Formats: sequence, structure tokens, C-alpha cells
Amino acid sequence: MKNIIYSVLLFLLMCNCTNNTKKETLKDRIQGSWVDSNAEKVRNDNYVVPFKIPFGLNFQKDSVDFFRQFAKYERDTSTHKMNFNAFAGFIPFQLKADSLFILNPIENHLEFKYTIDASLKDTLFLKRNDTLLRTLKRLQKQEKDTTSFDQIVLSRSGCYGICPVINISVRRNGNVLFYGERNTDKLGLYKAQLSEQFTNYLFQKFEDINISKVADNYSVGHTDDETVSTTFFQNGKIIKTIQDYGKAGTKELLWTYQAIENLHKQLELTSISIDSIKPAFNDYYFEKESKRLSLKQSESFLLWYALQNAKVTTINFDNIYNFGGVYIYRNKYLKIESDGRFFKYFIKKGQTITYDIGYNFIERNFKEADFKDKKTSY
Repeated sequence: MKNIIYSVLLFLLMCNCTNNTKKETLKDRIQGSWVDSNAEKVRNDNYVVPFKIPFGLNFQKDSVDFFRQFAKYERDTSTHKMNFNAFAGFIPFQLKADSLFILNPIENHLEFKYTIDASLKDTLFLKRNDTLLRTLKRLQKQEKDTTSFDQIVLSRSGCYGICPVINISVRRNGNVLFYGERNTDKLGLYKAQLSEQFTNYLFQKFEDINISKVADNYSVGHTDDETVSTTFFQNGKIIKTIQDYGKAGTKELLWTYQAIENLHKQLELTSISIDSIKPAFNDYYFEKESKRLSLKQSESFLLWYALQNAKVTTINFDNIYNFGGVYIYRNKYLKIESDGRFFKYFIKKGQTITYDIGYNFIERNFKEADFKDKKTSY
């Protein structure tokens, strides 16, 4: 009798364990980040395919992030110009059997994307009409970056073509500044506010690239391309600047560009007036005797904005630097002198005006060793 009771109890226990063991679903298997298996073949230290942004996905619960963002070109029926719309961020998805449907964020409708084969561990096969489109490998997490930053400034220089000339600043509190100079639908200076959710998404993107391990400079071997400069700040101090000519950086770095460079298309922008007497911010530099400190575009943008908000002062200061830049004068100034905090403009007809940005830009962000010989700093 005891043996029968023990057998019944053992059977019930086994049934209970079986019921508590959840069968892994396709949705479970696809969670996490994935990258095209050919990504490293098209982007490596020796050869870079121009304009090639590696394909990648990140599934998080019921949402998916397309690392190359959503983009759509449409021709304006009245002007016949091509308009470009883009969206970055997580979007809802649904799985119907092995078919992936996503909510198109631009057209706002549910659309079929791929059938997913996850039969191999850490591998996804994306198909359409039984044709293999992509093979994805699970993206391994990098070592966690301990570098702290609370502001990101990204600038695009333009190219020999229609590349936009823009500057975007995003702070940890969600404050956004956007300045469109050329080849963009928004020209001038604007401000906006990001949601906490999207701000966290954006900063996580940049934290994932591990900026302490990323090189300071990347470059392709051809000419006439654009330069993307990205500067990271903590408490108003420059932590690191990455200069990338031709988008030759790592795939993770390229994905951050996709997330931020069209951000202004997703936001409600408020125009900010610009003081036209302040110099344009193309390639600022400080010269001291035979040495020159050349700023990257993203660094110049931050200083330009500080000058936009600078106060007029009558304080006299000891001039240390000749301050200049490409197109800086526009026939308005004879010269500009500075000590890093005060900027004295010598205007034609013998007039001068001095501005105080409230802190010493040079002392806060640079060292004496950052000044290079003029002959090699151009």
C-alpha cells in the first residue's frame, strides 16, 4: 500500500514539474541584439564599402529596434523635390507563427517583414517568399563602459553633394538643440524636448559603443565625403571627441549616427533667434604664437552656442589667443582676441565689443600639449 502511495505522489510531482517547465517559444529565442553575419566583411580596418551601414536588430519583449532606422523618400507633388522621412527607436512587433509583423512608424500600419528561422542556436535566418535575405548572428555584449557623460553633440560637415550640414546636442535631461545649416528641411537654430524613454534609449546606444575603447579618428581612403564628429561632455567638460571621415567607424558607432542624425524629424521644434554678430562656427581655432588648437565641428558648435548666450562686458583682459575659423569673419571683423573666457571683437570702423561666456573654454577642455605647430595643424 505504501509503495502505491509513493508511486502516486512521485507521479503527481513529475506532472507538476512538467507543467512548470515553460516551453521556449520563437519570441523567447529572438530576444536580444542581432547583426548581419557579413557585417565584418564589408567594414574592416583595410577596406570600407562607402555608405554601407550594417544591418542589425534588437528585440526587447514586444518591441524591436531596427539599427538602420526606418527611412522613406517621397516626392513633393508641388515642388517635385524629394522629401526624406526617418524614424529611430523601438517599435511594436507581432509574431504570427514564424512571420514577423511590425508597426511601420512612418505609415502607421502593420506590415509583414520576414519569416524567421531560429532553428540554429545564436543564428537567425530572415526569409521572404522562401528566399533567404539575411543571416544574423547574436551580438555579444561588450564590456560595460564606466565613462560617464551627460551631453552628446553630433555634427555632420556636409560633402561634395547633398549631405546635410547639421549639429545636434542632446542632454541627459532630454533638452535638444538642433542647428541646420545646409541641405536639410530645417534651417537655423531650434530647441526641443525628448521624452525620458527616448532619452534613455539614445544614451544607451552611445553607452553601448564603449567610448573609452573607441578610437579618436576614423577615415576612408576616398575624397569628397563628409565628416561626422561626436563630442561627449560631463558637467560641461569635454570627455572625448570622435572624428569619423566617411563613416568608417565601428558598426556600433554607425548605429548611433542613425539614431540621432535625423532626430529633428521626430520632434516638435521651437525656433531660437540667432545673434548675427556672433561668428559662424565652422572649424574654430585658437592660435598662440606658432601653435594652433583646431576644434572639431561638434566642439565648435558648443563654443558657438556659448557665444550666442555670452554677455557683453567692459572688463579688460590679457589677450592670449587669436581666435578664428573658416568663414568666421564674413567681412564683419578685423580680428577676434581671447583668453579662453573673454572674446573681444574688432569690428570695422574702429569699434570693439567684448563678450564673456562665463568660463574659460580652453582651461576647462584642453591642455597645452593639444596646441600643435601651425604647419601641421591644418
